[in-house]
Amino acid sequence: MSGLTTIEKTSVKDQTLEQLKNYILSGVVRLGERLPSERALADALGVGRYSVREALKVLEAVGLVESRVGEGTFLTTNTGASFGRILGLSFATWGGTIIELLDARKMIEVEAARAAAERATPQEIRLIETELRTMQANMDRVQAYLRADFNFHRRIGEASHNAIISQFVSNLVDLLEEVLRETQSDSLPAQAEGGGTHQAIFDAIASGDAETAGNLMRDHIQFSSEVWQTVITLTAETESEPTGESPIEE
Repeated sequence: MSGLTTIEKTSVKDQTLEQLKNYILSGVVRLGERLPSERALADALGVGRYSVREALKVLEAVGLVESRVGEGTFLTTNTGASFGRILGLSFATWGGTIIELLDARKMIEVEAARAAAERATPQEIRLIETELRTMQANMDRVQAYLRADFNFHRRIGEASHNAIISQFVSNLVDLLEEVLRETQSDSLPAQAEGGGTHQAIFDAIASGDAETAGNLMRDHIQFSSEVWQTVITLTAETESEPTGESPIEE
């Protein structure tokens, strides 16, 4: 209908993430200081603690906050304008490309994981596990971690026993690898794609559980998309020092 535009639907978690991101960038909480508790944030935003917890996971993955067991969640030194400088201006150019690549990966790799669970040989399962163990041994070495991460996904594509799917997965991962190389991604946490889910995906494939493998791969790439979308918007929003105040108080 002329004159009207579609209203985009956003989830409670997405709205919570946006609010918390703006709250952090407002400068109300100083670098290194503790954020209000999950309960306090949930009450202030009028949402459940689950939505706050999931949003904080994304913010932790991009390095804005740090969760400390028994102490709470703290702002890191990457917050604010410094975050944009770390990533570099090239991210503004590549941001949309990353989201599209992740969207394409979701379309293809979910089915690749399912097929791998049904068709992988013992040798292929060992190759996937080798990349997984390499990732786990290099959590503090970003480049080594990412190489193993990309190979982990390539191996799953190969284990689908479908040459076209395998080539698609390999090409998509190659493109993502090139984009991240251009965006100075060394400064981002190695586990930004949710390192724990790699183990769960491997376990499902190794046990032949196709449905679980596909569902876990979907969740894994969805989390990646949320992380990178947050990184992209932060890069655009932190060109100047944060100012203003937030209504959230502990």
